[in-house]
Amino acid sequence: IGGTHLVCLVNDKNILKLRKRKGERNHKPFAVMVPNLDIVRDSLKISLEEREILNSFRRPIVLLEKKNNGDESKMSNQIAPGLNNIGIMLPYSGIHHLLFDFIGENPLIYTSGNKSSIPMAIENTKIIEQLKDLADIFLLHNRQIYQRVDDSVLRMHDSKVKLIRRSRGFVPEYLSLPFEVDISSAIATGPELMTTGAILRRNRIFQTQHIGHVTHLETYDFLKESLFHMQNLLQVKDAEIEFIACDLHPAFITTQLAQEFSSKLKVDLYQIQHHYAHILSLMADNNVKKEEKIVGICTDGIGYGTDGNIWGGEIFLSDYNKFQRKGHLENQPMIGGDRCTKYPARMAASIILNKFGVDEASKIFNKIEIINDLEYKEKELIALISQYEERDTQTSSNNIPLTSSTGRIFDTISYLLGASKFKSYRGEPAMKLEGLASRGNPDKLGLKINYSQKNGVVIINTSELIQNILSLLQDSNHKKADIAAKFQIEMGRVFGEVAVEIAKKTNVKKIGLT
Repeated sequence: IGGTHLVCLVNDKNILKLRKRKGERNHKPFAVMVPNLDIVRDSLKISLEEREILNSFRRPIVLLEKKNNGDESKMSNQIAPGLNNIGIMLPYSGIHHLLFDFIGENPLIYTSGNKSSIPMAIENTKIIEQLKDLADIFLLHNRQIYQRVDDSVLRMHDSKVKLIRRSRGFVPEYLSLPFEVDISSAIATGPELMTTGAILRRNRIFQTQHIGHVTHLETYDFLKESLFHMQNLLQVKDAEIEFIACDLHPAFITTQLAQEFSSKLKVDLYQIQHHYAHILSLMADNNVKKEEKIVGICTDGIGYGTDGNIWGGEIFLSDYNKFQRKGHLENQPMIGGDRCTKYPARMAASIILNKFGVDEASKIFNKIEIINDLEYKEKELIALISQYEERDTQTSSNNIPLTSSTGRIFDTISYLLGASKFKSYRGEPAMKLEGLASRGNPDKLGLKINYSQKNGVVIINTSELIQNILSLLQDSNHKKADIAAKFQIEMGRVFGEVAVEIAKKTNVKKIGLT
């Protein structure tokens, strides 16, 4: 066991009690541990491949799809509210089997024993201090935990493993580069959110376990400790490290850590654009050769672009040395900046204002009752409209940031369709939109996403998309689940169509999505 877990029997009372104690994680899904897979057969779909990976030595959490009208007596809807899947795991240590010997064939909520955004404590006194307001009973041991490690999370797609969180059971396995490199060693510190570090040893990349969001001192220290541990494990001497790599964003704490390493070791620092790093990892994962190019699609939430804007819906022509931005989602304003990532209503308001102007947007706001979903209600809406009206003027205290993020479009559509009015955890609007779409029929309505060219770059029109979805919502015959399903299919189609066009024009044979 690489840390601490919070455990309780699966019933609505216990789950709601745990949610209340964890505070801001009001709707975040919990993982469930079961003594055997027979327990979930009436509630969840499970394929042969999913059964095999669950029973493997890796013992990951595997996302299993809920059955329509499945048995809820074992798998409460409160485990993963609004989602179409539940994370299931099997026992992987002696204490787990002893627990089930004691409680019988009852599923357990089995979630990381830590406060939000803080790494799990691994010393008994600190465990008690961190979890005293969350746990009723402590079961501890005097064996020292040297390296905390979260449970790995994955899902199966087309019978292939898609890792969501790579940690216990997979680390420290390495990824071999599909070509030789004349580099003894290098260190990468990763981005700031959902971070893992990595160490290059010749042509092998060794990733650390999942670190999390490096926004607190404790997580920053955890990242440093994990990199030092991996360096010692691989017997990499400081003198062998030839360079440091990090994200392009100048304000990330991980960038500052990379600068510290670079200065201390007196080696070069390379800052890599976030979505180019996504595509580079995709290329290495799929054994793309050193001299090959691919057209890479990156659908993401946030990443600092080379033009200073926030990217996240990108189509690149890439090789291992450079990239060209060949297409992207239309830039949309984020009025209030990062608040748009936390409050879907703000992002929706920003796009609607940008598309329709103040007068028409105000009518739409009244119709969808957006005030109810803003933190400060009418005052916030007035301030939001005022900031939009003053954009790019001398009286404006700051310009409105622009984004091509796929995540912000998913947030907006999830909000408009009522799948997620608020955001209590990272990825919630998109995940709940997927849950809504799983109940829909995309063939029941028409919806098309268009695109155009500007200065040789393809721009995918998301303003028109939002306008069309608002129009569809005016007709009560159109089910929200059908709109959600059609949107997701259409988004995939337009990215694929644009990528194919670019590949044909540039004579590139491979297209990838990350």
